Amino acid sequence: MIALLFAAGAQLFAPPANPAPSVDCRFDSASLSFAGTPLEQARCLLRRVEAGGSAAAEVDLPPTLAGLIGQRPEIDFVRLAALLRQAHIPLPAASPVSETSDHRRAAYFVIHDTSSPNLGEHPFPRDLDRQERFNDINQFLGKDAVAHLFNDRLGRVSVGHDFEVGWRATKLERAVGEASRGRFLHVENLQPRRSDPQGPAGNDRIGPEPGFTHAQYRTLALLYVLASARLGQWMIPAFHANIDRGIVDAHDDPQHFDLGAFDAEVARWVERLAEHPRR
Repeated sequence: MIALLFAAGAQLFAPPANPAPSVDCRFDSASLSFAGTPLEQARCLLRRVEAGGSAAAEVDLPPTLAGLIGQRPEIDFVRLAALLRQAHIPLPAASPVSETSDHRRAAYFVIHDTSSPNLGEHPFPRDLDRQERFNDINQFLGKDAVAHLFNDRLGRVSVGHDFEVGWRATKLERAVGEASRGRFLHVENLQPRRSDPQGPAGNDRIGPEPGFTHAQYRTLALLYVLASARLGQWMIPAFHANIDRGIVDAHDDPQHFDLGAFDAEVARWVERLAEHPRR
């Protein structure tokens, strides 16, 4: 009875959601969800992001994600904790993820790029992945760090907030208000930009090609496995630009993201971490 009264009180005093702005993937502020099944949502939210923020048509999900999203992970938490230690990722393997004030758990794993540093009209150096100025993720840290985690081009992780902390990092979340806090988990991946000489002064429209390194995909995939294991359900991965598309001055990240490469790394982690490995 006490638990029921507590839950009712939480519902009563939960901040009301503002009406959601009109976005391409149709977010509903009552359910705090995008339209469709988890797989349908992922097909909309993982559309390839073009320079300037436009999007390709809905994607055919690669095989691993298509088979996982919305399902229960079968992950060995002891192995997962060991792999996190080996990767120097200071996060627990079996803690909860964030939830909203009315107890809706996080559902969306949002992939960002930092879009910095901006090189202006200078070309990207050939060795950008090894230069420290392109791997300085500590500059983004602090109590108001914009994302939960930061992943540099060498696959090293710095923690802005644990996944258990409710945080907002998109225009959509801010428009919906405090009610959305905790529904999204955010990972920033370090990617420099340069200016398009045909664009406005100081723009950051052009990302390097390839956009991310093998080490970044490998680490990002492990973070996705971790978040999903802690939730108890394979999360809906999403690109930042696709969450906000339709809102004025929406972002255009991540650029040049290879969904197949990410999918392959998820598959490798799943095989290593399976509760019942194949014999």
